[in-house]
Amino acid sequence: MNESSAATLMKVVQAHNAEDVMNFIAEKRAKDKSKKSSDSENGGHPAVIVIDSKMTPLEAATVLWENNIMGAPVYDASTKTYVGMFDVRDILSCVTAAHREFLAMGGSHQKPGADTCLPHEIDAHRKTQSELMAKALQHIKIDTRPPAPGAVTVSYLAARNPMVPFHEKDESLLEICKLLADRHKHRVPITDSSTGIPVCTGIVSQSGLVAFISSKCPAGSLSEKMADTGIPYKKDVVKIVDDASAADAFELLDRKRLSGIAVVDEDGKLIGNTSARDIKNAVMDAGRTGMDTDILSYLAQVRQSQVVKNDRYPTCHVHEDATVGHVVHLLAKTGYHRVFVVDKETKPIGVVSFADIIKWMIESA
Repeated sequence: MNESSAATLMKVVQAHNAEDVMNFIAEKRAKDKSKKSSDSENGGHPAVIVIDSKMTPLEAATVLWENNIMGAPVYDASTKTYVGMFDVRDILSCVTAAHREFLAMGGSHQKPGADTCLPHEIDAHRKTQSELMAKALQHIKIDTRPPAPGAVTVSYLAARNPMVPFHEKDESLLEICKLLADRHKHRVPITDSSTGIPVCTGIVSQSGLVAFISSKCPAGSLSEKMADTGIPYKKDVVKIVDDASAADAFELLDRKRLSGIAVVDEDGKLIGNTSARDIKNAVMDAGRTGMDTDILSYLAQVRQSQVVKNDRYPTCHVHEDATVGHVVHLLAKTGYHRVFVVDKETKPIGVVSFADIIKWMIESA
């Protein structure tokens, strides 16, 4: 009798610890870097990206984007303590706040009417609205250093994601999995406390963990169909119709504390999705593209204007008859935290996250 998918996953998890995942990610990054450059690099673990608590939220977000990561610890040198984890989603709250400020300052979602439809008048309208949005971003002070009144601090944002308790590199992978089974927790910082003062030496993220597990599962294993496993994928899907504005989509993302939502057409069919990288694109766009633009057109414009070589935006979905292995490998390949489950008409009927799979593994194995 073939081993169950849950048992196979559990066997991989029980055989490894946090350091194994860190080594795997370090090797993977070294390989990726060697493909881009022939320059020699130092061996060992790559340095952990740490955000200085004195940085502005925009500076901190830029550090994440430049290093192609979604989160990093924030360190306060004056107290020699870690404030918490700064997450790319934290900057989304700033984007939506800027849009509300834009409206308060007289910004309008009203497109030029029939009496102002000449090309030069439409261009002037767009230019005025873009300048107003850029000014709104300045007003919410995401790039202003304290003690300026009203400045949003990176420490305030990071404190919402505390780093305690600390975890060492020899922590069992099962314990790390239990932490990441919380859908709101996407990464676990690994620290070295041998000197008496905890120092962050690595990060185990959901995306890194799923890539590690995917690489360790034997070929042909995890062959059970998702519909037969009991994985709780049938749930309400957070979605938005394709003619909704980008502003509405980002407000929904922020309210639900998600990095990605489904985009459906008027018939309810899945035709796209947002990702965490779209948050970056929205900020870097700085209001040049009107957030009253429909979400698909907006994404197409900001993605094109912020071209990054390795950025990909696949529409990630599976059918109910997909195997556990297919779902795990798809999550590993895309780096997404969840995939949508669709019916024969490509209408979303559920969503399965890596957190769902971890919970199911722990409960079933």
